[in-house]
This record gives sequence, structure tokens and C-alpha cells, in this order.
Amino acid sequence: MLRPIVFTPIKLFRMNISVCRLALLILSAVSTSLAADPLTLRMLTWQGYAPTSQVTQFRQAIADKYGLTVNFEIAYVDSSDDYFNAIRANRADIIAPSHSVFNDSRYKFLDRQLLIPINLNNVPNYADLMPSLKALRYADASEDVFFVPLTYGPYGLAYNQQRLPVAPASWKSLWNPVYAGQYTVNSDYYEANIYIAALASGLSVEDIKNVDKLNTPEIKHMLTSLVSNASNLWGGVDQASDLSGNTLATSWGFSFPALHLQGERWKMACPQEGTTVWIDGYALSRTLQGRPEHKKIAEEWINFTLNPGFQTQAIYQELHSFPASEPVYNDLKTAGTLPHNEACINFDFKWPELNSRERNFMKSIWQRALKQAEPPANTR
Repeated sequence: MLRPIVFTPIKLFRMNISVCRLALLILSAVSTSLAADPLTLRMLTWQGYAPTSQVTQFRQAIADKYGLTVNFEIAYVDSSDDYFNAIRANRADIIAPSHSVFNDSRYKFLDRQLLIPINLNNVPNYADLMPSLKALRYADASEDVFFVPLTYGPYGLAYNQQRLPVAPASWKSLWNPVYAGQYTVNSDYYEANIYIAALASGLSVEDIKNVDKLNTPEIKHMLTSLVSNASNLWGGVDQASDLSGNTLATSWGFSFPALHLQGERWKMACPQEGTTVWIDGYALSRTLQGRPEHKKIAEEWINFTLNPGFQTQAIYQELHSFPASEPVYNDLKTAGTLPHNEACINFDFKWPELNSRERNFMKSIWQRALKQAEPPANTR
């Protein structure tokens, strides 16, 4: 017969101590593990969309709300190709593409199931989004939301007010011999340069991607001339050093605050032919599928970037760009301090999606212009 085990008070006391010690060891191990292995999100974005001060604020907000330590691995892009390459290789969790890339024939983000829907329950600030931005379809015709706008603006005709007090009235100014060697254009977004050449040639906005109407000696000569007579070409995001000393430029407007600090006052013109418009925002990679905690924190970041503080400081003050938040936009409009003339922004002129034929043609005639330009413009 088995004898019952009798625990004396001393044995029970020693056992309680042992259990407590074991519990403390387990808690200590868990705490050490959590401290050593914070939640990490990999973000691929444009320069300026994730300033250090704002990232610090966000990490503190998440620590306060969830008790989580969040780390960001942030990398910056020069073109939309960078987004696609990273997403396809599962190297990014959050991306900040332009509106026109989702159905672009080069990428087919949705057809390839590279992105996942955003849960708007975790993005309550979406309710404050500009109605005009909400109304646009970005990804597909489903009810799912794959893209949340962050900011928007023109690929605009910028002018140095100290050199040119009166705003140029037309894109044709870039082809005026008077300004040869006194302007700069972007070297990476060849389609945007083709759009402005098309508008300057008299084509309507509906035809700026029409291969048959772009495939003319006039358009090809205009592109070669645009490169040949530029003082320099800039890539990615315009910096103050890219525009400084010029009279005219194509620009996102991001360099204006730094130029102002240097004593140069630049402004966007409203050319009579119209100005093409880009919309940048956030999308979530398939890498977050099956990782609910990471996905929720990624959606918290999207929500954070739509709050008034971020939209005012990071988007308006630092980048001189249009806020996607309607309350912030209305405050700036009431104060008469919108970054650019709102009359220049017409969403009918938003960048079109391109198919393979259109994209390949545009790339070929831009490369031809770069090759034939003499003397070649300096690229900064």
C-alpha cells in the first residue's frame, strides 16, 4: 500500500519558496526576452515621411498604450521600382507608394497578392481624410482598402521669385531659350516629364499617355531639348541644392522650406495647361499576413500619420506639401497658408496608370533624350 505524503509546515514553506523562485525566474526570462526582442517593423518610404522626432513620439505612444517596444527599420526609395522589388522579396512590411502604381503593368501588386487589406477599425483618423481623397479608387473595385493617402501635391512648375517676380504662365517656359541653363528637372520620373511635354505641346490631359499621340518628332525633340538645356537633373526627392541658383524647376515642393532658410523664395506656378498631381500614402505588405500584432501596430502607424500634429509638422511644415487631413487643410486654408495655390490641384490631372506598352514607350523616348542631349546636364 502506498503511504500518503504528508507535508509538514517546514516542507510547505520550502516548497513555496522554491515555487516563488521558479516563478521569478520565469518572469525574469520572459521580461529579458521581451526587452531583447522588441516588435520590429520594416518600412520603405520617401525621404521625409518618417522623421525621427515623429517616430520617437509614435514609439512612446505604443509603449504607453500596449506596453510594447517597437523598432522601425526604415529605408528610403528613389523610385517605385524599389517598392516592388522589396515587397516581392518580402523585405518590407509597410510601403508608401504613389496612387498610380497598384495596377501598373510592371507591378500588379494586387494581382500578385503582394498587399493585404488595411483594417480601418485600427485607423480611426481615416474619418478625417479629405473627402476628395476618399472618393478616388486606388487599388481595385472591392470594398477592401489597400491604400490610405498621406499627402498629395503637384509635379509642379516652380519659379524663383527673386529671379522671376511674375509667375510663368505656361509649361512652355521650360523650352524658352531665355531660360536655357537656368532650370532643373527630375531625372527619375520620366513619365512626369513626358506629361509636361505633352501638355506644353497642346495635348489634353486625356492624351498625355496616348502612345500614338506621343510618338511624334515634336515630342521627342522637346524631351531632348528639355534635358540639353537644363542646368542639372535631380533624382528622387528635390533638395535645396538641386534648385538653388536656378530660375525655374520642376519640383514636388519639398525643397521650398530649406530654400527659404537659404534666402531663396520659391513658389509653384499654375500653368494654363494644367499640372499633374500625385497622391502618396501607405499600404501593407503580405509579410504581415498571419502576424496580427505586427499588422495592428503597422495600422497604428498609418493612423498616427493622419493625426493633426503629424500632418501639420511633418507634411506641411517640413515638406511644404498638402495634408491629407481635412481639419488641418481647413485650418491652413482659413489662415491663408496652404503650401500651394489650391487652384493648381485638379484630381482630373492625377497621374494615370500605365500599361506595358505605354510604360515601355515612355521609358524608351526618355532614354533616347538623355542619350542625345548635348551637352548632357549634370545629375545631382
